[in-house]
Parts: sequence; C-alpha cells; structure tokens
Amino acid sequence: MRYVVRWAACLAMALFSAGCDLSSTQGVGTRLYPADVAAQTDLQNAYVGEICQQAGIQPTAFDGVTSCGPNPYDAATWWLFVQAGMNDIDQRCDAYLAWLDDAQRSREPVLNELALASATAQTIMRSTGVGANPITIAGAAFGLAAGTFTNVQSRLILTMPHSTIQAVVLSRQKEYRDRLIGTATTKPVAIVSRPAALYALRSYLRLCMPMTIETEINNTIATFERNGADGLEKGSLISPRSAGVPFTPASLVQKPPRAPVTPVPEEFSQFFDEKVLSKEDAQFALNALCFDKNTVTSALPRKTLALMLVDIYEATRSTPKPTADHVISKTERLSIITQPDCGDALNFFEKFTFANTTLQDADGNTLNAANLAAFIDLLNLSGPSAAIPNTTKLGSQTLRDKIRAVRTEQGQLDLVPNAPTQATPALIASLRKLKPKPAAPAAPTNGAANPAPGATPNAAPAATQKQ
Repeated sequence: MRYVVRWAACLAMALFSAGCDLSSTQGVGTRLYPADVAAQTDLQNAYVGEICQQAGIQPTAFDGVTSCGPNPYDAATWWLFVQAGMNDIDQRCDAYLAWLDDAQRSREPVLNELALASATAQTIMRSTGVGANPITIAGAAFGLAAGTFTNVQSRLILTMPHSTIQAVVLSRQKEYRDRLIGTATTKPVAIVSRPAALYALRSYLRLCMPMTIETEINNTIATFERNGADGLEKGSLISPRSAGVPFTPASLVQKPPRAPVTPVPEEFSQFFDEKVLSKEDAQFALNALCFDKNTVTSALPRKTLALMLVDIYEATRSTPKPTADHVISKTERLSIITQPDCGDALNFFEKFTFANTTLQDADGNTLNAANLAAFIDLLNLSGPSAAIPNTTKLGSQTLRDKIRAVRTEQGQLDLVPNAPTQATPALIASLRKLKPKPAAPAAPTNGAANPAPGATPNAAPAATQKQ
C-alpha cells in the first residue's frame, strides 16, 4: 500500500509540473542534477514496487532504493520483472492505440483528458480504461512528459491509416520481445541489475510513442525508396541488446565476491577489537601510533613495542577517551588514524600534544609550540642537568638527551629502559610535583662589599653573567 500512496503523490506532482517543462526550449539541458531528479527517483521507486507485485515478487528496499526480492543482483528476478513490465506496457499501449483511433475519427482536441489524471491517480498502475492516461502514467515513471503521448493533432500519426500504425507498433513489439527473450538463432539478453531492467522497459515503452511510430514509418518509406524491398530487412532503431549482455549457459550472475582480506598478524591481533580487519588497516593504525619510527631505533620485540605504544595511547587524554584495556576498538582506531603522520613525535601522546595538525584554535593556529614550551619548562625544574631553551624543537637531540637526564634524576621508570627519551603522561605528572627553583640573588652594587646588617658573612657570591 505504501507504494500506491507514494506513486499517487509523485504522479500528481509530475502532472502538475508538466506545463512548466522546459525541454521544448532547452532540450536536455546542461545541468547533470536537474531540479526534479528527487521527485523522479521517487516515481521510479514506486513504479518498481508495483511491477514487482505484478511479477509475483515481494518488493524490498535497500538504503531507500526499491528492488525485487531479497537479492538486488539476482538476474532471474530482474528477468521476471522485465516480462511483467512489458505486459503492463502492452496493456497501456493497446489502450493508447484505441485512443488514437478514436482521435483520428473525431479530430477533436484531446488535451483536456489530462485534467482527469489527478482524479484517477489513486488507481495508479491498476488503471485499465481505454485512453491516453494509462500510457501517460507509465511514461511518468521514466521521466516522459504527459504531452509526449497526447499532443498529436496535425501530425503524421493522425493522417496514416490506423491499421498501418497498429502494424508498425505490434511488429516492433514482437521483434523487441524476440530479441530480448531469444530465438533459435539468437541468445537471450541477460538483465543483471535494476538500471538494465528499467532501460529495457523504457526502450520498450518508446515503441508506442508517437515520435517513434512516425520515425519508423518515415524510415521504412525512405529505406524502400533507396534500397528497395531488400532494405526493409534492417531492424528497428530500438534494440533490447543495449539493455543487457548476451546470456550464455555458462553465465552465472551473482553479487561480485569481496576481495580476499589478509588477516592481522597473530602478534598484533590481540590489540584490535575488530574481528574482520585487514593486515594493512592494522599496520596503518600501529604506524599512526609511531610504531614504524620506533622499530628503527628500538631493540624491543615487536609485540612488546606495540603494547608499550598502545598503553601510551590509552593514557593520553584524547577524544574520544580511550579505554585502558590494551585493546583498540574501531572507534579508537578511526580516531588514531585521523592524523597518520607522527612527524617528530615518537608516540601518540607526543603527536597529540606537540605535533598535532588536526586541532587548531579559533585563529587557525595549532597549540603545539605552546605545549612544547610548557613541557620544556617542566623539564627545566629538574636538576642538576642543565636547562635548555623552551624553544627547542621536538625532534632535537638536545631535547631527547634532556628527557633522558630528567628521567634518571626523578626516577621516572614508567618506560625505562624501553623508551627513555620519550615524553609520556606519567612523566609530566611527576614533573608537575616539582617546586620551582629559587631565584638567584641579585648581583651586588657598588659599595656593597661589606655584608649588610644581619647578612651571613660567609654567603656565596652571586653568579655573574658571562660576557
């Protein structure tokens, strides 16, 4: 029933807008996405649903697209769909030819019959009366304007004997069916998809259009005058061969199989929650944790190194917040690979904090320089190692040596000896507990050689700045 309601609504819209059709002045147009493409898609879905029911197949929907049966790639299903569609078009074409015969006899304007289309839209595909409306309704599903079938006064089709018109249409329909289904000398055409099925039905519908009938008659006359009777053996301009592929007994039409996936190596499989994950995807995620950079300098076993880098990731306060379970979920993996390049960073925490290219402030600037300067200031709280400038680059050996010295001084052994030169959340948490060093006393002024009152006589002299 839902197909009926949608079809009726879309049909009313299509017929209402038929008077605004610009195809007569603009042709096919220059825009790939016309304004009515959404409404046309709904019409087509409704049409497919109705023909599926006529073929005795339950309509189904996949991501909003109507299909027949559970498998949208089943050639046998689309074959039945096309046969049911051709039967439906035959019924409408017969009614249209009867209407043309009446129009020839009366020679009266017939366009006013379209006004009744909105009242009969509820009958949709079940309309069986003699007249132009049934064929017009079928044509609407393929984007054909209502006037395609009804604006026929003062045309060749009204001056030709009706028997000639009927002979042309019926002979071309038979020829089309024979070439589609196959004969003793020709193979049938395999219809393997919804687009191919709709194209086959649209081509079949064209055989009953006034312009096609006139073209066939004119072409037959011109061919006979040029080539005689032998030239008439040439087939119709509309062929079912373009709708599909030749079918052979060896053909087996089915959904293309998925390419084989190389599984994650056993040494890394424990770190990923996804059951179906390729080796390439797993390696890409590990490298986004800076695994490849560490394998160059680290002597750790690969599995131990991966565990260390996963632990550092889970200790990082990133978004979404990782779960500390030594396992990377799909959501976490997608977050990790948002920035695959580590740059000068040696782990995810360093990349996220000091080499982040994805997080920016309102002015479009990264926070890397400020974060790194604050980290170096924390390192300089430790001693007795010498302080370094807080403008030192992340990839500088000076910074890596300073981190190693501070770890030794503070007894920060969370990664030692695995990665003694890397910054981690645990290292920063330890440094934040340090108190700032006391400021050096001011340099003595002239006449201050003698100790001030209350001063300690043996106080060490103030340090002087090297020139």
